[in-house]
Amino acid sequence: MLDNINLNLLKYFYEVVNTKNITKASENLCVSQPAITKAIKDLENELNVKLLLRSKKGVTPTTEGEILYEHIKDMFNNLKRTFNTIENTKTSGGNLYIGATTTNFLEFIKKALNEFKLKYPNIHIDITLETIDVLEEKAKVGKLDILIKNDYENFNNFSYIKSFVIKDKFIASKKYFSNLIDKKLSLNDILNQPLVLLSNITHGRRNFDTFLKQNNKKVIPTYEFNSYSLCRELIKCGYGIGIGNPIHYNNKDFVILNTDFDLPTRTFHIGYNKDSKNDLIQEFIKLL
Repeated sequence: MLDNINLNLLKYFYEVVNTKNITKASENLCVSQPAITKAIKDLENELNVKLLLRSKKGVTPTTEGEILYEHIKDMFNNLKRTFNTIENTKTSGGNLYIGATTTNFLEFIKKALNEFKLKYPNIHIDITLETIDVLEEKAKVGKLDILIKNDYENFNNFSYIKSFVIKDKFIASKKYFSNLIDKKLSLNDILNQPLVLLSNITHGRRNFDTFLKQNNKKVIPTYEFNSYSLCRELIKCGYGIGIGNPIHYNNKDFVILNTDFDLPTRTFHIGYNKDSKNDLIQEFIKLL
């Protein structure tokens, strides 16, 4: 029975409680007073409780009416904000600013990005991959709504809603390093191979360097770049072994090497700017 309640009945009840007057509610809703009165009566019959008390001073909710009002108030406020957001995006578009300090960020939000774009095709999504200090400056001028950061990076005024853990693996070309595919490799075995690594400005590389230090090892990569795509291409062409998130190397060109040790995990957090007035933030968060 309750699943089939007409939302208009709740809408009329909500407006009457807000205005404390059936006449004012009638004017606001452009509905006749008898229609409002009948709707309240129908709702009371549906719920089998008395919702409103009428007097010369106006209309006040009963205890049950107060309970109902408090529960539907947020629903109508959320609906209003949602409709306003949709209307704004249809007419004038808008912007959603996303910043990240990790090259792995796209895997975390790819599904949400696709769904958001389908829902809000007129919204421009601005994505910045930069260091934490650059993103802090963007936040100061209102150009950072969503943040994806490494575990060790501090950032004020952001609330974090989701965390991801990455287990890096050693990656090689299936074509050029086929001799390693069926072997269980030690750390020394790995370090004796040519290495293609990202530079130490990246979280993954720093994670690896810390691991080496803990094991009293040092390494000078054969190739070292700031570009993830360039490293990936050199690994694919057989220039050396690399390190990365296995998700990015899950195809026929690469093999995930088997080792007798594990690299330390890495943690990333997704958060939103608590100071931002951009209603699109909450819409994006719902999709994460």
